[in-house]
Amino acid sequence: MRPQELSHRYAVAAFSQALEKWMTTLRLVNDRLSDDAALSNKLQDSSHSFVERQQALDRIIPADSDQHVRNFLYTMLLDGDIGLLGNVVGELDRMTRGGPQVQTATVTTAIPLTDSDKEQFRRTLQQKYGSDLEFNFEVDPAIVGGAVIRIGDQVIDGSVATRLEAMSNFLGIRS
Repeated sequence: MRPQELSHRYAVAAFSQALEKWMTTLRLVNDRLSDDAALSNKLQDSSHSFVERQQALDRIIPADSDQHVRNFLYTMLLDGDIGLLGNVVGELDRMTRGGPQVQTATVTTAIPLTDSDKEQFRRTLQQKYGSDLEFNFEVDPAIVGGAVIRIGDQVIDGSVATRLEAMSNFLGIRS
């Protein structure tokens, strides 16, 4: 194994270990919110004061949790983003597996792709963006046909819906 690859593996292992205490708390809070829809709704309801929502959140955060993790959760709560906790946990899990630089390609199509189609997307995108690219395949009938690919902040929109919209704009047709 090359020194660069070995260094990367050690770095990912250290990153994963350092993150584990955070992940334990975040997963536990996320699980408790997933199991209690009423509490989840209350935490996202801005008609309740922040202090009231913070106290409710404190009741499900383990008592021995690091203050930095608590502050992170409070920030999500204050910003109205506590409902995104499951997504944050998913992103952190992805980073733990491959390191913080691993990118995810999200391929959205109007109909489900066959395994062969998915493999073709994987090969093509990995040739361009690297072999450590991870993939999510989603279905959204609203795109009508074609595909929309998101990799990091880059979007490749080859959807029929976008093409039709562009044609309508070109022809001056209002929808």
